[in-house]
Amino acid sequence: MKQHLITFFVLLIISTNGYSQSLKELYLQDDYKKLIEYANVDTLTKEDCYYIGYAFFQLEDDLNAIKMYDLAIEKGLDDDNIYLYKGLSLRYDKQFDKAIENFRLAIERNPKGQKNFTELANSFYFQQQLDTALVYFLKARALEFELGDPYIKIPNIYHIQEIFDKALEEYQISASLIDKKSPTYIELLKNIGLLEYTVKKNYPNSIKAYSEMLSIVPKEYSLYAKLIKVYYANEDFIKGDSLFNVLRVKYEQQELPKEMMEVRGETVDEFTWNGQRVSAMKYYKSPQKFAEPIYQFFLIDKAGKRVEKKILTEKTAADIDGVKHILCGIDKASGEHFTYPMYWKTDEIDYKKLKATVILILNGEIKPQASSNFSTKKKQKKKKK
Repeated sequence: MKQHLITFFVLLIISTNGYSQSLKELYLQDDYKKLIEYANVDTLTKEDCYYIGYAFFQLEDDLNAIKMYDLAIEKGLDDDNIYLYKGLSLRYDKQFDKAIENFRLAIERNPKGQKNFTELANSFYFQQQLDTALVYFLKARALEFELGDPYIKIPNIYHIQEIFDKALEEYQISASLIDKKSPTYIELLKNIGLLEYTVKKNYPNSIKAYSEMLSIVPKEYSLYAKLIKVYYANEDFIKGDSLFNVLRVKYEQQELPKEMMEVRGETVDEFTWNGQRVSAMKYYKSPQKFAEPIYQFFLIDKAGKRVEKKILTEKTAADIDGVKHILCGIDKASGEHFTYPMYWKTDEIDYKKLKATVILILNGEIKPQASSNFSTKKKQKKKKK
């Protein structure tokens, strides 16, 4: 009888160790659906409970994740990871106060863990408590890298608060600290390029940031437009057009992202007239049909919601005295179409001169030569007698 009991307990230990080992393997293999099948086993170790809780977390079942984390803690698991991930599940469940409490417990157990400070900071950030979030992001950025959030969100907070000089300074500090292979580095360069372009008007610095981005991710074609606009703003149209031609070739080869293929052109310039934004679009395809444009300018209303007026180059129906393109305008409210006294005999258009002419038209200093209206008005219904 004694021998049978010994054999039974040996087999039980082997069986328990066997499935416990398999849970760790499932955890390492990211087999989360299989892991949660063990949630109701009575003989789970504290580590097993953590593995299963993490599986529920990855499957976005945060309430069950919290239950398993609590069971792991009850069984004696007391490292920073258990409180970190319990905090994350609580935060995803919008239990912010409890999440913050758990992130603080994680920090107590590992004050050098960058993730612990980062997620505490994120809890305040997501609640728009930006000044408090900033305190903990700064502490996180000073620690050994684990997550990119502190590097991007410290300057982002100043950006949100429209303290642009400080935001730019912090973007540059973060860029000097982070590994250039990190995806966060690309985001930092993007924001540096944006602020140098839009706020500081320091176009050479913006060009430097965007050019470095493209050297790292040369096939991110959506980034080309950012650099093209800076070159145009800096009146370096030759370099701007050389980048545009790269996109044109990719368009012809149908290698651009779907949304870029559908737009069929790129915004190459943006400027302000009378407090309103004007966007200049250049099209990839050379005009073949009547009225097809090379350039089209969109005057946006002061609310920034709709196009108020268009000014564009249009291909002529047939060469008249060698004229291939004329300058036209369309009033969106009335549908009236205007023709202006500017034309081209080739496909080469001097953008600087074109832009200057568009501004004169908007100022009312150049009047149209002719106008027509092709809009159809709805017929009024006759009243019944």
